[in-house]
Amino acid sequence: MGGKPHVSPNCTKVAYLKGIPNLKTNSLDIEGYIYNIESKTTHRYSKGSRYIKWLDDDTICSLKNVQPSGNAQIHMYQDLIGEPIQITDHPKSIQSYEVFSKGFVFVAPKDVPKSRIGDFTHVESEEPNSRLFYVSIERALRNAERSVSHFDEEKVEDIPSYFEISKILDESYEIDSFVVSEHIIYLNCRSRTDLFYSNDTTCYRIELNPESILDEIEKSGEEEALSSINVVKLKLPKSFKVKVISPTGDKLLLTGRDVTSIPIAREDLWLLDITGLGGKLDNPDLEQHLKCLTEKIDRYPLDVYWIDDGIFMLHWNESRCFITKLEESGEYETYSLGDVHPEHSFSMNKSGHIGFPGMSKTSLIETYYGKPNEQGWEITRLTNETEDHPHLDFGTVESIKWTSKDGTEIEGILRKPTDFDPKKKYPLMIFPHGGPRASSHLSLLENDYFRPAHSLLARGILILQPNYRGGIGKGREFMQLNHDNLGVGDLWDIESGINYLVEQGFVDEKRIGSMGGSQGGYLSAYAGMHSDRFAAVSTHSGVSSWYLYYISSDMRNEFHIGGSPHEAENREKYWNSAPIAAIEKANTPMLIQHGENDERISVVSSKELYRALKHKGVPTEFFAYPNKGHGFLAPRENYAVMLQAYRWFCHYLLGDELDLFKDDF
Repeated sequence: MGGKPHVSPNCTKVAYLKGIPNLKTNSLDIEGYIYNIESKTTHRYSKGSRYIKWLDDDTICSLKNVQPSGNAQIHMYQDLIGEPIQITDHPKSIQSYEVFSKGFVFVAPKDVPKSRIGDFTHVESEEPNSRLFYVSIERALRNAERSVSHFDEEKVEDIPSYFEISKILDESYEIDSFVVSEHIIYLNCRSRTDLFYSNDTTCYRIELNPESILDEIEKSGEEEALSSINVVKLKLPKSFKVKVISPTGDKLLLTGRDVTSIPIAREDLWLLDITGLGGKLDNPDLEQHLKCLTEKIDRYPLDVYWIDDGIFMLHWNESRCFITKLEESGEYETYSLGDVHPEHSFSMNKSGHIGFPGMSKTSLIETYYGKPNEQGWEITRLTNETEDHPHLDFGTVESIKWTSKDGTEIEGILRKPTDFDPKKKYPLMIFPHGGPRASSHLSLLENDYFRPAHSLLARGILILQPNYRGGIGKGREFMQLNHDNLGVGDLWDIESGINYLVEQGFVDEKRIGSMGGSQGGYLSAYAGMHSDRFAAVSTHSGVSSWYLYYISSDMRNEFHIGGSPHEAENREKYWNSAPIAAIEKANTPMLIQHGENDERISVVSSKELYRALKHKGVPTEFFAYPNKGHGFLAPRENYAVMLQAYRWFCHYLLGDELDLFKDDF
């Protein structure tokens, strides 16, 4: 759909984005829309905008690419009509921004000249290059006016309109995120650019009056002006980041986890009351003042907002997302939005009005607006995606539960054709989700771009999406069940789900397949090589061995096997969790798909699977996608991925001729 919608400060309008696949340009066209709550009308206001925010009741900001450089810059749409006004002209693309003071704070790389000795990357030692800047709207507009009101040869100098805030830090960092309040910025950094250092965090509190600094720069120069900025390094545990500032500014909500004692610990939400610290955030005992707010609810925090009415957190519960109001004591109340639930994000303005991309068992992903009431929110649907696709039969969907081999309760999504007959025997497809820190949605159709779900349902194939152990739809204990047990316990959950459906009498045990991407691709490969239950499998961007993952992934510190495979005591658990470990008994046909530029899971994993299976004589096909990374979005290639998977399973589950290029589904 294009991200979460945002309600205007005066609660009269909702801005949202819509993504439309463009097969001609092989890209996703993003269009911006405004819904008027009073008149219940919608109009389009932009094309190519993203990361939208309200500046005031009648002005929207966004990032928009500027030609010919293609760099993303901050733009404003005043009065929500006409052409946008460009505010920044940074030499590099802006990565993130927030409204602050009379302008914007933004993160962007510093323009660094290329080395004359060659182009290279210093692996895991690259110097961080992201910087934090402030730009004044009024001064930027004055410069724009001056540039067109003088001839080029007049050489009129710009007035200072922006400056780099991060110059005041004690060293260079990769800026992870930041939050703002009045004249305060909380800046979350990590030591290096590589995601491997994502837990090596440092947080700063920066207090400044940016417009006064620009005045001072104009008078006395930058060095003296920046000396007025007050900066404090917070003495927080590693991995902790400031998430939200209270409306009064005297309390913070942080996200963090105990990475020292539990390598895969869940991220929790923590409260820090800074009033009792006398403002000394560099106190070495700061950790002792942290209070966990998510211990009782026992759920992983997603989007979090703190308004005058309280703290509101989005989280998964099995296969649905819910909004919960948290008290500072840790007590909580979870609200129902009826049959609808947010996809995985929502926005909330200061008055408590919400916007979210939502879904249900009977609707596709739609844009919703919520007005607060005593029960939570009165929900209004703003889009008509479901009605726009009446020619497609998405079948039916329901949540089911079963017991795994070790007694663990597993929940999952079962999709059936509309004309399902319980007296018939149906082929079955398993769709394991990625992550594993994720969950499958209870929705008419998830926003999949590589699995042809409705096409398979139309051919009479059932689909089971197991929310296997390690996901975030249950509590901490469930998340940790797959630590040092990857593949093994997950396969218990999948096979026990198959057994449960077979016992119902409507599944043909000889026609079962599995397909997934990333972690789901790994599980499909693992199932195809460690089990004899499957007629065929498909893996998209999957892992062949965790040793290869460990030595090649940009997130090798974020998976669920402890220790290094280079240490003898860890090699057995690495090997037992690898699909390739069962190559001697492998006989399940496997379709393999992978982006050649995937930094998360190297394409070498797929090459290893392909070469090993070919050597064994197991039917296998491998499609590599040039210049594509992990989970790529490119309409033509996504179409190809789905077409290949559709043809693969129609052959092995339904007996169709295997023609992977027959384009008629």
